[in-house]
Amino acid sequence: MTELNKGPELQLLLVEAVRDHNVLPLTGRCNLFCPFCSHRYNPPGTRAYSFGPLSAEKLSELAAYLDPGKKIIIGESATRLREGEPLTHPRFMDLLKELRARYPKTMLQVTTNGTLLRDQVIAELANLQPLELILSVNSISSEGRKLLMDDPDPENIIRLIDLLAEKQIIFHGSVVAMTHLVGFADLKKTLLYLDRKGAKSIRLLMPGFTRLADPDLISREDDSRRVYQMVEELQQVFSAPLLPEPPLITELHSVIAGVFKTDPAGFKGLHAGDMIIEIDGREPLSRVDAFRQLTVSGDPEIIIHRKGEIINTKLQKAAHTSPGIAFAYDLDPDQDDRVSASLDPDGKNLMLVSVPALVRWQVALRLRGIENLDLLAVPSAWFGGTINCAGLLTVNDYRAVLAGVPDLQDYSCILSPEDSR
Repeated sequence: MTELNKGPELQLLLVEAVRDHNVLPLTGRCNLFCPFCSHRYNPPGTRAYSFGPLSAEKLSELAAYLDPGKKIIIGESATRLREGEPLTHPRFMDLLKELRARYPKTMLQVTTNGTLLRDQVIAELANLQPLELILSVNSISSEGRKLLMDDPDPENIIRLIDLLAEKQIIFHGSVVAMTHLVGFADLKKTLLYLDRKGAKSIRLLMPGFTRLADPDLISREDDSRRVYQMVEELQQVFSAPLLPEPPLITELHSVIAGVFKTDPAGFKGLHAGDMIIEIDGREPLSRVDAFRQLTVSGDPEIIIHRKGEIINTKLQKAAHTSPGIAFAYDLDPDQDDRVSASLDPDGKNLMLVSVPALVRWQVALRLRGIENLDLLAVPSAWFGGTINCAGLLTVNDYRAVLAGVPDLQDYSCILSPEDSR
């Protein structure tokens, strides 16, 4: 990890975070040392950067470029900047108050491990609505939270979640599925607790490690299979959407992953496992397509398939507002169209995709009847290990795969989609 405190490269990365992702980075420092941290075990030469708390002047300068029409995100990263624990910033609360004064109606999203949340902080957060927390819980047990996060006060998490509910602060749970360390019972207890305590959604992250990680940290393949099975069972009874990342996608049917109970879909009694087969008379092409249609449409009429039964209903919602339905991300039809338009109709075409994307692109080509496009999965050789993520593929990964393609010259068109997850 490179420590980056100043200079043009830091400035460019900060501007990119704000301009392209509406992320306001406060600091790259963290107060914990989680074994599954995405910034550990990087190969030498990996250009990911840490940085100390930014000055109030710099943050005020960056905040002017945030888009108030979108959620403002704090404590996450979509660039090579390390996402630190935002509450370690000495002026965290003052900065949030300044953001609220500047953008009175914009949703503020703060991702935190919760260790620095105190009663007074939560009371002040309650006065800064609209606001939501992404709470990295990982385990609800003291033993599990100590093991996975080295939390100095692991018992505080239960009281903290109760207080958030009392103050009516929206929170989402985030859990890394380290079942080989804490066990399946601990994971299930944690997920059940978050649902019972009113988490708006629960994100379940499947762990991934580079080739340099300690082998004891890497989960077994059978563990992953059992985690996905657990998710399928719990989704049927949870009030909150339970969303595994990456999702297990083998087809493009518009199957609902979860429903926000206070939103339109919740009032209509839709739930996880329902498959939307028609929206305003049109069959959705994928989950992504279904979500966009439902968002854009006002009072959409939908037809769902539920355990052999066909149900007609209408969501009472304004156009361009959330339908209150969560889907796993599968395939963007716009990207599918761009790929189709780029093909040489009279020649051979090749497209490079990430390993997790291979199955969904195979399904998409079959549904579209595209026969002159070969697919080739690109494994992450640079990072290696158990990581399969489009965003971590390097140029050398692509080069290595292409070098092994026989008769490469026979292809008249070689594609690499900007989003090949």
